[in-house]
Amino acid sequence: MSFIYSVLKPILRIAAAKKQTMTREDFIRQAKKVQKRQYKLPDIKGYEKQEQMIGGYRCIIYAKQGSEHKIAIVYYAGGGYIRYQLPNSKSIQNYIDQTGCDLWIPLYPIYLEHDMNDGVRFGYVLHQKMLERYSPKQIAWLGYSAGAVLVMGLGRHIVHEDYELPMPGVIVAFSVFNLYTSQESLERMNLLKGRDVVMGGELQKQFREFYDPDSTIPKHIAGCAAEDNYTGFPPILLGFGGDEMMSGDAPDYEAAFKRCNVKDYKIHIEPDTFHAYPVFTFTPEGKRGEQQVIRYIRQKLMQSCF
Repeated sequence: MSFIYSVLKPILRIAAAKKQTMTREDFIRQAKKVQKRQYKLPDIKGYEKQEQMIGGYRCIIYAKQGSEHKIAIVYYAGGGYIRYQLPNSKSIQNYIDQTGCDLWIPLYPIYLEHDMNDGVRFGYVLHQKMLERYSPKQIAWLGYSAGAVLVMGLGRHIVHEDYELPMPGVIVAFSVFNLYTSQESLERMNLLKGRDVVMGGELQKQFREFYDPDSTIPKHIAGCAAEDNYTGFPPILLGFGGDEMMSGDAPDYEAAFKRCNVKDYKIHIEPDTFHAYPVFTFTPEGKRGEQQVIRYIRQKLMQSCF
C-alpha cells in the first residue's frame, strides 16, 4: 500500500460511509448536480484531435501526428454512469505513444435520461463506425468502472445478436460491476465490505435500485458473472483492486470464462488497492496499473497483426 493511499483511506472511508445510506432520490440529485459540468479534453502539441458526433453523442479522437491510423483503443470512462472520469493529458499520450494506437474517447449516453441498455446500443453503433476504418482485430476496448460495465455488456450484446458484428481484438475491463450476482459472490463481497473505502453500501441492492428500478434492462446487459455467455470473447484482461467489493465476482468470471471456452483470459486482483486504480495515476498504484493495461493491449494487438 502506497503512502498516498494510506493517507487517503480515512477521507475516502467517510465518503463511502455516506453511500451506505444513499437512496435513489439522493442518486438522482447527485446526477443532476454533476451533469452541470461541461467536458472539454485538452489540445496536445504533436497530436491530432478531432471531434465527431456518432449516434448523437460526442466522440473525441486523438492520434499522433503522422500516424498510420491502423490500430485503435476505445476508452470508455468510468463515473458511475452519471458523469465521465476522463483521462488526463499524460495518460492520453501514454496510451497513444506506448501502443501506437489512435485513442477514441466516447461521451456515451448516461443516466438519468438514458440507461445501460442505451449505452450498449451506442457502443454497438460506434463499433460499426470504427469497423469502416479499422480491422476488428486491431481495435481494443478499454473500460473502467461504469465504462467496464459498458464494455462487458457490449461484448455480451454481440454474442446475443449472434455475432452480427465481429468482436474487437482485445478487451480490458477494470472494476466491472453487475446488477445480478450469485449468492457465493455476494458472500465474498460482504467479506470485503470493511476494506472497500471507495464504493461502500449494499452494492447489489443499491445498484438494482439506482440503475434498474423497474427491471427493464435485458439480463445479458445487466450482467451476472455466474450466468452470462462469454462465448467467442477475444483476449480479455479483467482487473480489480484487492480492497474493492467487486473483486468478489472474480471467481464467478473465471468459472464462466472456462465454461464458455474463452481461450485467452487473465483475471488480475491487485492486493491492497482500490476501485478502478489504473485511472488514478497520481498514485503509485495507478501508475503501475496504467502500465499493466498498456502492456496487455500492446501485446495482444501486436499478436493480432501477425
